[in-house]
Amino acid sequence: MTAGAGGDTSRRSRWSQALVAVALVYAAAHFWASGVRGPLSSPNLDKFDEQTPALSEYLQSGTVAHVLPMQYGPTFFFVMHPLLRVTNGDRERLSLLLYGLQIACLGLGFALTCATLRRVETIPNHSWPVIAGWLAALWLNFTPLYSILVIKSVETWELLLIALALYAHVRRWPVVTAGALAAAGLIKILPFVFVAYLMLTDRRAFVYSLAAAAVVLLASHAIYGAEMGLAYLPHHTGSSLGFSYGLNWHENVSLKAAIAKAFGHLDPEGSRYVGFTRPQLTAAILVGDFSLVSGVALLARALLAQVAPRSPRTVLWEWSLVACAILILSPNTTIEYAVLALGAASYVLVRLLTAESPSTATWTCFAGAMFLLGGILPRSLLTAMTFSSAIGRWRGYTALTPTETYQYVCFPLAGLALLTFAVWRLKPQEAQAS
Repeated sequence: MTAGAGGDTSRRSRWSQALVAVALVYAAAHFWASGVRGPLSSPNLDKFDEQTPALSEYLQSGTVAHVLPMQYGPTFFFVMHPLLRVTNGDRERLSLLLYGLQIACLGLGFALTCATLRRVETIPNHSWPVIAGWLAALWLNFTPLYSILVIKSVETWELLLIALALYAHVRRWPVVTAGALAAAGLIKILPFVFVAYLMLTDRRAFVYSLAAAAVVLLASHAIYGAEMGLAYLPHHTGSSLGFSYGLNWHENVSLKAAIAKAFGHLDPEGSRYVGFTRPQLTAAILVGDFSLVSGVALLARALLAQVAPRSPRTVLWEWSLVACAILILSPNTTIEYAVLALGAASYVLVRLLTAESPSTATWTCFAGAMFLLGGILPRSLLTAMTFSSAIGRWRGYTALTPTETYQYVCFPLAGLALLTFAVWRLKPQEAQAS
């Protein structure tokens, strides 16, 4: 009996190794085609052309007088300032440097995520290679990442800093956690939600985070002036309520935008903005604001229900839950932002792979989430399998590409919801008890 059981275990292990090898080969090929050849084929700097005029103005005149309503923050300036000086207008060289920075952020973010999961979940040494292989396949095959690599956007920077903050938080290094979150939130505002999480769960780390943000803002104020210093947050924290930023943008997949799309309409002549009558807009704002406030209240209630001191496993679960929830509740979420949920997806995958009897329902939720978020198939196949072209023709939105239609009808939002549900179902036993 024992020998037979040992043979079964050995066969399962060989099958697991073979499957992960196939998954890694597929993911590596996907990454080479979409994450290396595509981004390096041309110096696509449209996002930086949009975000760097204020910094270019500073380099020419020594002042920053005008910034965009949604200008990236001081951390972005601190990184781009030396890069613009070094490249001196050479767009191809700047593109290569930014791509290299993204790859470095991606690699370090993956390493920190693996280190956190291995430490908290106490994964045995003999199981780790296969689990690490599955995690690598998940990250390398995550389609939203490739859009970021092509346009050289900053979500990989945020991904690294959020992964560092979590690693430091489970190690009880509040200063490092605070510095990482302050730096991430001063690229784009969204990561500051984790500072709000600390306000509810770890007051010392919360105070350190406020202090770190103040230090960054003061330094930026001294270098670039008030627009990128102490006036930055008041000017750029725009309200999440009312007619919030991006509410009527066709690719916005947040909960609030989905509600707005249900009330409004997209001009079939080619406009990329949802149109409303005045009553429709009022109804969309009221229902959207109610949903947003309700979602935040439910999330806060779930976090406050836990008993201090929190175990690292509870912290990891809470962090993953917040990472998913903020993408749903943010007033402006595009598919590229789903990269910030890679840590949560990694958490779910590890918990399922290490469970003695993993739930079929949780596996189904996770598989559905990865399918809808582009974690399994390339985007062209994903839009084909979801009949995005047919939906666009049926709705009369012939000006939209299949990918734009896919986002307009909010398939990614459904993926985020499924991932959130999977995280919730994996609530640790110590958190259940509290």
